[in-house]
Amino acid sequence: MIKKTYILFFSIIILFGSCSAIKKTAGRDETSTRLAEADQKKFDYLFYEGLRLKNEGLYDQALETLNMCYRLDSLDAGVLSELGLLYSSVNMNNDALQCFEKAIQSNPSNWWYNLQLITSYAQLNKPGKAITVAENLQKIYPFKEEVYQILASLYKQNKQYEKAIAAFDKLENITGIDESLAIEKFNLYREMHKPKKAIAEIDKLVQKYPAESRYRVVRGDIYIQQKMPEKAFEIYKEVLASDPENPYLYVSLSDYYNEMNEPEKATEAIVKALKIDQLAVEQKIDILGQYVQKLIQDTVKLDETESLFKLLVDRYPLEEQVHGYYAVFLQLRKRNVEAISELESMLNINPKNEQTWFQLIQLYLADRNYQQLMDVTARAIENLPQVPQWYFYRGITQFQLKEYEAALKTNLEALPLITEKENALKTDIYAQIGDIYYKLGKKEQAFEAYEEALKINPNNIFVMNNYAYYLSEEKTDLKKAEKMSAKAVEKEPNNSTYLDTYAWIFYQQENYSLAKFYIERAVDNLKPEHDPEVIYEHYGDILWKTGDEVKALEMWKKSVEAGNDSETLKLKIENKGMK
Repeated sequence: MIKKTYILFFSIIILFGSCSAIKKTAGRDETSTRLAEADQKKFDYLFYEGLRLKNEGLYDQALETLNMCYRLDSLDAGVLSELGLLYSSVNMNNDALQCFEKAIQSNPSNWWYNLQLITSYAQLNKPGKAITVAENLQKIYPFKEEVYQILASLYKQNKQYEKAIAAFDKLENITGIDESLAIEKFNLYREMHKPKKAIAEIDKLVQKYPAESRYRVVRGDIYIQQKMPEKAFEIYKEVLASDPENPYLYVSLSDYYNEMNEPEKATEAIVKALKIDQLAVEQKIDILGQYVQKLIQDTVKLDETESLFKLLVDRYPLEEQVHGYYAVFLQLRKRNVEAISELESMLNINPKNEQTWFQLIQLYLADRNYQQLMDVTARAIENLPQVPQWYFYRGITQFQLKEYEAALKTNLEALPLITEKENALKTDIYAQIGDIYYKLGKKEQAFEAYEEALKINPNNIFVMNNYAYYLSEEKTDLKKAEKMSAKAVEKEPNNSTYLDTYAWIFYQQENYSLAKFYIERAVDNLKPEHDPEVIYEHYGDILWKTGDEVKALEMWKKSVEAGNDSETLKLKIENKGMK
């Protein structure tokens, strides 16, 4: 489909209650002959009471009341229509259809009843019957524009493109040449592989509106699609001379330059389009979304790209996505503090955006800025209390700050919020609960939590590693610990944390040669996030057991330098060995 034009999109939607204003007698020509005066008064009261109940959202009572009307007069089209709408609102579509069909029988020419019936057929996937009703409606209302919009929409959905075009032609006879109709027919002719007729629709617009450069730009776009870039460029040059501030022109020029393999000029054209005030902000955001990766990855013109982002942020400070794109740019430039500022602006605009909260949390987590994480997770929970992820990250933060009781409470609050589709998160929550219980000295509860985590996901190597390590610390069930740790190492053979656990289990089993082999691999693959102080201390302990006392002392000192302030470790160093 052609871009930069307004496409007519017609969809048939009858909102529940849209026909409340229809008089109760709309479908009855001989009311007085059907009901006695007393019954008529009762009918009138019940009908309007039913409408009142429906408008107040009391649908069950409304349905019951209107059914009492129906029992008094089963041919009243107004009652049948309202019942159909009520049934439709609770997805009782077959019952709704029966009501709408009876309403049409009582009042065949009523516009709204016909529209309800068309909608009902469409919902029940009966396009043929919907079309039949619409075609009959056309006979009743031959000069009503909406009839042809409905027909064209139904024909298109049923892939009857010739008939859809014919409906649009009849509509055009009523309204005159119209941009949206021309584009609709253009797209239909293209779907039918009739390019000449498609182009003729655009040419009609060019001829009718010679001063409107947009249509000439669209004509150029067609040449691009037909692999005739030279002809397209000729048109673009003409438009550039007469209308240099036409933003659509620069978007099309960008496509042309991409076609000619001139990416730098293509990007320049997009930047020009984004700077033009005539272009609506929604379209700018749409264009920016298509080209943002190219702009961000253009390392040659970083200053120009940043100037563009700043310009857009200044002009559209309340547009969430503009701040979002700029935040991505800043993150890629490793300017996280500024990126955080943009994300905060996004949250001021829309505090219910989960993705923005997630990005902000990830940035603080990457920097291990736990104090800020406490604030952010608290705000995220306040704004979106049903999202369990916020509790998970808050629990991590509290754990790192050694607020174990608070971390336990936070994680337990998360559990009832987790859906069946979020088993991965549930496993991680139980894993964290296990870690917390262990820190609180509640070892049995810790191991129970790990078991619960592994029930949900038996292949979670993070859980297996922690569970195995704490079993080794307790010197209990070491074979089980060895088995779990082996799986973790098998999955990630270069992970220092997992290698350290495996080595430590062998150490506890007094298999010092294997312990030394794996702890050396752990040190070889050591990264800052892998707790070097613990690994160095373990390495020292293992070296001591294998007789290398000098190097053991060296490793213990390195552990202290890495931040280990354990009293036990200090004693090892002071005593120049382990007792």
